[in-house]
Amino acid sequence: MNSKSIMVIDPALEIPEIESYNGIAVRSPVNTSYHLPAIHSSITMENQIENACGVILMGSAASVHDSLDWINDTRAIIQKAVDKKIPILGICFGHQFLAHFFGGTVDYLWDTVKRRGVRKVQILENNLLNNDQEGDLIYSHQEGVTSCPPDFDVSARSSMVEIEAIVHKSLPIWGFQPHIEASKTFTTRIGINGDDFKKAKPFSVLLLEAFLKKIKT
Repeated sequence: MNSKSIMVIDPALEIPEIESYNGIAVRSPVNTSYHLPAIHSSITMENQIENACGVILMGSAASVHDSLDWINDTRAIIQKAVDKKIPILGICFGHQFLAHFFGGTVDYLWDTVKRRGVRKVQILENNLLNNDQEGDLIYSHQEGVTSCPPDFDVSARSSMVEIEAIVHKSLPIWGFQPHIEASKTFTTRIGINGDDFKKAKPFSVLLLEAFLKKIKT
């Protein structure tokens, strides 16, 4: 069995998104490991990074601007993943984290108001999917990427958010603002109904599986 694994980092502050992790794990072509740096400890990340063949950084109620030990620890893990040139996917907070890490700008989008729902997202320059694809995706955030970092392209947009996704120009690194990993439990908890979850699920899975295909087995 391949000893390499995808590190799934869940920066949840209160409720671990275990169902979302399980949705990733069942689709993964390799083993996965689950890490809770904010709730538990950063030690598991530090122990696993050398055997990682990919990293997924999920969403969080934290801000990339927070001065917290676990955020600094996560930054060190992402740097090691970048140095290893393994695929990295950032989702929501993870997307903002990558943009901020590489020199982009993250700020409030709607005067500190947090918005939730489903919106249609159009894929632009992106080596995950054809550029002309679009679909409904779940969102829940108040901050967003307001300027693209150097060496990245904007890879998706919507009528609501100009920078829905980013892609590195030479490294296998992608970020998506919408929750492409969203589970039924998560969407119910944030007040999104079942019909909207079903509407967004196909495009979410398509994007997630496109990333997983980039993992070298």
